[in-house]
Amino acid sequence: MSADVVAARLRAGTLAWSRLARDLAEPALVAQVEAAGSVVVEALHEGRTLLVAGNGGSAAIASHVAAEFLGKCVHDRHPLPAISLAESHSSLTAIGNDYGFEQVFLRGVQAFGREGDVLLAMSTSGASPNVLLAVEEAHARGLRTVLMVGERGEGRRGLAEHTLVVPSDETPRIQEVHMLWAHAWCEAVDEVLADEAGTRCP
Repeated sequence: MSADVVAARLRAGTLAWSRLARDLAEPALVAQVEAAGSVVVEALHEGRTLLVAGNGGSAAIASHVAAEFLGKCVHDRHPLPAISLAESHSSLTAIGNDYGFEQVFLRGVQAFGREGDVLLAMSTSGASPNVLLAVEEAHARGLRTVLMVGERGEGRRGLAEHTLVVPSDETPRIQEVHMLWAHAWCEAVDEVLADEAGTRCP
């Protein structure tokens, strides 16, 4: 029976992705993702810092994305300043205990964010108070802001400089698309910097 359940979920996920592949190719959405990605790539190219924030599965994506920039994605190049604000359990629990969970990312923005840096924030629902407060704080401090959400976060357009809405209300699919977009940006950074340094791997 478990094999049947696994097979059914795999078919459902594959079907959802076949629909998503079509929806993600919609020109207006593609243009929005490219514009947001350009902000990330150009900021890192200029030596700015990328701050990444999200809860739960999005926290794992934040750590993954920061690691890609500190290390490499596809080509060798020098390490880039990227920080996952969800990385430190001690900081998260201390801030949550002393100031409230709503401030766990806001204080990270206050500590590390500088004008011209970028905050990449993720919330599948678009309703995470700690993520939204961090975006507002980043905007007030002159950071560039990119917010990635799912369909339920459609109403958050305008909160960030770039708000990207995944055309799905399924949390796993939303997170997978967020990772797809972030990987594209990581790969773009690698391409740009490796080409400049002449260190692109074959």
